[in-house]
Amino acid sequence: MIIDGKAIAHDIEEKIRITLSRFSALPQLTIVTVGKNPVIESFVRIKKRVGERLGITVIEHAFSETITGEELKEQIHKIGASPLVSGLIIQLPLPPHVDAQAMLDAVPLEKDIDMLSREAVAAFARGDARVLPPVAGAIQEILERGKVNVAGREVLILGHGRLVGVPASILLRHNYAHVTVIDRDVANLAEHTRESEIIISGVGKPQLILPEMITPGVVLIDAGTSEDGGKIVGDAAPSCADIASIFTPVPGGVGPIAVSMIFKNLCILNKNTP
Repeated sequence: MIIDGKAIAHDIEEKIRITLSRFSALPQLTIVTVGKNPVIESFVRIKKRVGERLGITVIEHAFSETITGEELKEQIHKIGASPLVSGLIIQLPLPPHVDAQAMLDAVPLEKDIDMLSREAVAAFARGDARVLPPVAGAIQEILERGKVNVAGREVLILGHGRLVGVPASILLRHNYAHVTVIDRDVANLAEHTRESEIIISGVGKPQLILPEMITPGVVLIDAGTSEDGGKIVGDAAPSCADIASIFTPVPGGVGPIAVSMIFKNLCILNKNTP
């Protein structure tokens, strides 16, 4: 089964609209960006389009790439303290001279819809977070819709980044899976992939996973993105879909669902029904 992420995101958006219809006041999403970057601009455009469809105002605070870390942190504190800001996203990547984690940690927990601050990650790891990190929420949505029970199953996570690998490993361990994380180049990757019943990849390396490296019926969730020949591609070769029981294409798989989860989190953290 090839996952249609856009269709799932549309379904989630419809549910969000029903939730928003009960709100006494609509929440507002604020995005902080630094510098000019086509990747950043693309991500922000996507969020703005979803916000427009939902009737949610999305405001961008754009700062020059020359801003210092201390100056940016001060601005984030100021923005986060505003009662008009319902949810705050620090759009990654940030310039190399800026400590990204320090900026993410400056986002108030109650407005951290991306769940990327240390405080938010710790709450998620403890199991008492009010919302799921967007990619973890997307993965859970895919597994539930595919009727995949992960308890006791062998799960391989490729990459341990803050956006995919870390939240995915926490989510799957919470659901009693046997989780192995590989966060470096290994000579025998195929041995690990063939032994795994569920593979989640967020490396950002084209053709990392090939059809001959996986076992028929594997659940393959590709959350990696990179550019190859001018096209956005995932970590897994598209032909892996012929072998996997569940396969998420790139683009159009995990990405749209994760964006819809951002707005779902915004609603949960700002429930203000009469």
